[in-house]
Amino acid sequence: MPYLYHPLVHYKIVKHSSSSHSGSMNEVEGFDLARTGVTDKQYILGRRDKGSQQGVLKVGRYLAIDGSTGSDVYMDCLGPHAVLICGKRGYGKSYTMGTLVEELALQQPPVSDNIASVIIDSMGIFWTLGYANTKEEQMLSGWNLEPKAQDVQVFVSGNNLEVYRIVGINATSLSIPTSDLSGSDWCSLFDVSPVHPLGILISRTVQQLKEDVGAFSIEDILDRIQNDVHAGSDTKQAAFNYLSAAVKWGIFEKEGSDIHDIIRPGRTAVIDISSLPDTAIRSMVVGILARRIYQERLPARRQYEINSITGEQVTTMPMVWMFIDEAHLFMPRDGHSLAGDVLVNEWLRQGRQPGLSLVLATQQPSALDPIVLSQSDIIVCHRLTSQEDISALEKVRPTYMRQGIADSIRKMGKGKGVALIVDDTSEASHVVQMRPRLSWHGGDEPSSLGTNSR
Repeated sequence: MPYLYHPLVHYKIVKHSSSSHSGSMNEVEGFDLARTGVTDKQYILGRRDKGSQQGVLKVGRYLAIDGSTGSDVYMDCLGPHAVLICGKRGYGKSYTMGTLVEELALQQPPVSDNIASVIIDSMGIFWTLGYANTKEEQMLSGWNLEPKAQDVQVFVSGNNLEVYRIVGINATSLSIPTSDLSGSDWCSLFDVSPVHPLGILISRTVQQLKEDVGAFSIEDILDRIQNDVHAGSDTKQAAFNYLSAAVKWGIFEKEGSDIHDIIRPGRTAVIDISSLPDTAIRSMVVGILARRIYQERLPARRQYEINSITGEQVTTMPMVWMFIDEAHLFMPRDGHSLAGDVLVNEWLRQGRQPGLSLVLATQQPSALDPIVLSQSDIIVCHRLTSQEDISALEKVRPTYMRQGIADSIRKMGKGKGVALIVDDTSEASHVVQMRPRLSWHGGDEPSSLGTNSR
C-alpha cells in the first residue's frame, strides 16, 4: 500500500476492489505517520520536467516521524540553482555541502562535460574530500554505498604552499592578478577613504598603471608611488606600509592564476582561504574569483545558443556550482563587501541565465543578506534553535507551507543529518535524512581524547 508523505499533511491511498465499488477508485484518507511509513514516490528537487533521469544528485531519503526512511530524494543539477543550507553548529551544514559536491563529482558524460564545482573553504576542512570515509563505512553499507575518495584540486596562497605539502596535502598555488583590483578595491581592502590623501594616491597610481601597462605587480605600484611628485612623504610611507603588508599575503601577483586552470569540466576545485589573515582579504579574493567566472560565463552562454542553432560543438567554460561555507561572512546583512556585491548582483539576481549555481551554508541565517533567503529556490534547513535565525526564515516562508518553519523544525527532532527541505520549484517541503558522505568529513569537532574516540 503506497504512502504519500508530506511533513505537514499525510495521506494514504487505499485501493478498493470492484466488489465494493463500481470501477477502480482510490479513496484518500488521513493516517498516523508514526505508525506507518513514507512515500515510495521519487522526487527530484528543483526540477519541473521529470522526464530525464540524468543530472540528479542523491541527497538522502524521506524520513518518517518514527525514524524510518523511505525512497531516495534527489536534487536537479541540469539547470542552475540557488541553494541555502542552514543549521546550528554540529548538525550537518558542511557535511551536507560535501554530499552535494560528491554527487556533482559522480556525474557522468554528457552532464560532467558541462559542469564544474568550486568550493570556497574558509575553515580549511574540504581538502579531506580527497580521502575515503572509512570511519563511517558501516553506516555507508546501510545505504548500499562504499567509502570513496574524490578527485579534488586544492588551491592555496603561494606562501602557504609548502606548509600544506609538508603535511602531505597536495596543493596548487592560487594567485590573483594585481590589476584585477581597482583603486577603490584597494581602499576598501585597507579600510581607507578614497577621498583621503592616501586613498587618492593609491587610486591614482593603480589607474595610471592600468592605462600604461595593463598587467602589473604590487612592486610596480610601490615603484610608481615612490616617483609620485604630488604626494607627500608621509602619505607615501603610509602607502608603502599597507602595500608591503599585502605582498606578504602571497595572494596577489602580476599575472595570477588562469581561471581556466581552476574551473574545468567535471572537476572540483577547493579554494582554501583559511590561511589569509582576515575577512576583508578573503572577501576580496572570493569577489574577484566570482566576478571572473561570471565574466567568462557570459560569452559561454552566447556560444551555447550558437551551438544549439548551428549544431557546432565549440567548447567553453562549463556551468559552475560555487559552494561557500560560512556564507554570512561574505554576504552580510549589515554593510557590504566585494564578495557580497558580486554574489548578490551577478550570481543570485542574474546567475540563472549564464548558468551559475550558488550553494551557501551558514549557522546564522539572520546574519545573511535578506536577498539570499528570498532568492534561494531550495532551502535545506538542519536544526535551528535561535529565535532570531528561525524568524529570518519565517519572513520568507512560502505560502504553500501550511505550517510554520519553527513547528517543522521542532518536529524534525534532534537527529544529526536530518533536514527540512523547501523546494520552490515543486512548491513543496520534505523532511529528509541526508545520506552519509563517501569521502572523509573534515568538519567534525576534535576531541581531547584523541582520534581513536571519534
